[in-house]
Amino acid sequence: MTDQPAWQLILTAARQLAKHKLDFSRAELIDEVQRLDPTRHPQSLGPVIQGMTRDTTSGPPSPCGTPLIRVGRGRYTLVDSSRLSPSPTAQPTIPTQRPSGHSKPAEPGEIQADIALIGCVKTKLDHPAPARDLYVSPLFIRRRAYVERQARRYYILSAEHGLVLPETVLAPYDTALAEQSKDYRRAWGQWVAAKLMRAEGQVRDRVIEIHAGDEYAQAIAPLLTEAGAAVRRPLAGLPFGEQLAWYGRQSQPAPEQPVALATQPRETVRPLAPTGAPDPVRPDARAIVAALLMYGREHQAERAGTPPRFTPHLEANTLILTDPFAFLLAVIFDQGISAERAWRAPYDLRQRLGHLDPARMAAEPEQVRDAVAQPTALHRFVNNMPRWLVAAALIVVNEYGGDAGRIWAGEPRAADLATRLRGFPGIAQKKSAMAVEILARDLTVPIQELSGTDIAYDVHVRRVFLRTRLAERDDLDHMVEVARWLHPERPGELDFPAWLIGRRWCGPGIPDCGGCPLRSVCPKDFGQATAV
Repeated sequence: MTDQPAWQLILTAARQLAKHKLDFSRAELIDEVQRLDPTRHPQSLGPVIQGMTRDTTSGPPSPCGTPLIRVGRGRYTLVDSSRLSPSPTAQPTIPTQRPSGHSKPAEPGEIQADIALIGCVKTKLDHPAPARDLYVSPLFIRRRAYVERQARRYYILSAEHGLVLPETVLAPYDTALAEQSKDYRRAWGQWVAAKLMRAEGQVRDRVIEIHAGDEYAQAIAPLLTEAGAAVRRPLAGLPFGEQLAWYGRQSQPAPEQPVALATQPRETVRPLAPTGAPDPVRPDARAIVAALLMYGREHQAERAGTPPRFTPHLEANTLILTDPFAFLLAVIFDQGISAERAWRAPYDLRQRLGHLDPARMAAEPEQVRDAVAQPTALHRFVNNMPRWLVAAALIVVNEYGGDAGRIWAGEPRAADLATRLRGFPGIAQKKSAMAVEILARDLTVPIQELSGTDIAYDVHVRRVFLRTRLAERDDLDHMVEVARWLHPERPGELDFPAWLIGRRWCGPGIPDCGGCPLRSVCPKDFGQATAV
């Protein structure tokens, strides 16, 4: 028996398996965990594995990020096998190269890096734009000009979105990495390193330059160094003014035929996310989007004048409509159980507690835990769900004066509201995107810049996007980018009709195409979603 948390045991087990095979089954992973600690029950490990797996929509968030990638039904592989998380006892130093005041520009024909990483900045445009154009400070502009000449390719480090291609369209946001907790920065670094290694295939023996502040470099450089990359920080330690001057001196134009620094041919590099038009978009993609929007708008028109219905239980539905804290809790509950059950759960919780007061919930975590676990349990995550609910209550009390309605008060921008919601434990991309759309569409909350909404990475939405070929692969970044490109005015408007269709007609197995609103335009590529 060991006192290690479940995620550490799972990560250790995955590393052991990865020494001998490229991928492994869920059963093999659980067997290996039980070999390390026979007291661990498979049912307790399942949700933790889900939370450690990239692009899944269930499971509690893991302190180690998402080192597992699902490569098939019930099969996983480990990002970088053994190097994703730095050892607690061995912290590699970050290689730095401080330029002298007489640094000279690169000679013609000289390429400085295989990959360059540029940190985001506070000064941004006030509307969505490709990431390379969104940031408009003099420092970022000079960083970008330099790496476009001196690196084979570059990515942008976003405190909000992680690793981003220059062409990826982003809405303005206010998240600053320096203002986040140590745990956030550590998880962010693991996320970025995993995305980079997934995008590049591998980074061993690659020259990676980091043009970003210390908080960015300290989060990712040790991980990249452990993965075998040669990490450089040419401007480490320089004050702001000296950095501007240094970039100004690096003004030679890039050579037409750059010299490769790494042995890996560029053709083997896998793209991180769509660029420009996200993968070739077929002519009928617009027809599919138009059909989705028409169905969603007709569905709303049919229900005009009647209250939104989140659950068949009348009193539970009324509670959601009248109590912002109940709405927030329902969003947190909406994971791994049916939507109707999740949106009734705040009412049932109130019945068991005798109240739904965030201050009392924050002060009485044991009562919340007992109320959730009482048969019939309100949620299958009987350990994590109470913690998330208590944490949400504490945030509402401390940051919003006990009034959850202040989270979306003051006509926030859609992207900012999604960021606020993701600050609550248990709310990630799927739930935050869903909640923003529900608030704007169903509860008529004033929200600005709906161009900053997104589709939720939900199983029903994913299935529809894959079978219609709107998306070419089951990947969060890719699907979000597709929606942004096809309906930039309000990408999240595609979410609800796709969710309804995925739930009613386009379910797992054999879909019911006869009644589907997309039947005349859908290519019906059922093989695209066999694992969804």
